[in-house]
Amino acid sequence: MTAPELPDRAPVKGRPNASIEFWTEFRPEVARLHQARTPLYYQGERSAVPALACLHQYAIKGFADGVRYETRLAWSRGARRSDILDVLSIAFIHGGHVGMYPATTVAPLLREYTGPPPPGTPFPRNWAFERGAFSSGMDFSRPGASAADLDALDDWYVATIGEVPRHVRFLRRNRPDLLKAHRNRYENAISESLPKQMLPYLLLHYDIYRGFAGGIRENLLLARACGLTREQVLDAICSSVLHAGAAGLDLVDSAAGDVLAAWPSADG
Repeated sequence: MTAPELPDRAPVKGRPNASIEFWTEFRPEVARLHQARTPLYYQGERSAVPALACLHQYAIKGFADGVRYETRLAWSRGARRSDILDVLSIAFIHGGHVGMYPATTVAPLLREYTGPPPPGTPFPRNWAFERGAFSSGMDFSRPGASAADLDALDDWYVATIGEVPRHVRFLRRNRPDLLKAHRNRYENAISESLPKQMLPYLLLHYDIYRGFAGGIRENLLLARACGLTREQVLDAICSSVLHAGAAGLDLVDSAAGDVLAAWPSADG
């Protein structure tokens, strides 16, 4: 089945944006200034990535209209249903039921998206799905965290990003079984088609919004390990201004300015 037909007036969202309609009626310059800023978040190629980043955030926040809109937008830019489901799987880790209950309103759209998406290049050319990309070597066939499991996770972090995050060290000391269960969800959130690079991109984007310095640093380091370019991570960082405000970038600079300053250049 091909993508559903959408109304001409709003070919992606399916209906006018209520926020823009409101400001267009009462103070048009507010709408114009908002729309003039939005394209400046991104310097990369047109793709489904910005829509999927917003989908992830809106699913966590429980913004049902936004989930439906970004699902349509991502589909129109070439994302598959499996990509959208992988993003929602990542969102469920942090959004819980509060986020997922509103997000389930997208189910009718997903039932219709059973065939190939419209033509497009949904992801940067250097991005790819990789099964087991975040496998730490923990043995998930057995419940409970063994010493070998915990050492394997520490080793993965050191080898991948160069340091062990504080939250990992905290849970290792205090709730090692929870650490293993959380890691099981993390490693298996992407299971069908989403490029591995989307995981640090999504989590970096959202950690800036919610003001988690540790998450910002961890995911910048992971993004570097996954091969994201400097411009790609800047897209994730700068687009967070929409909801975090420009002051949110203070935290990026203090938590991981050194990481970004040392980022490999595009020409090597």
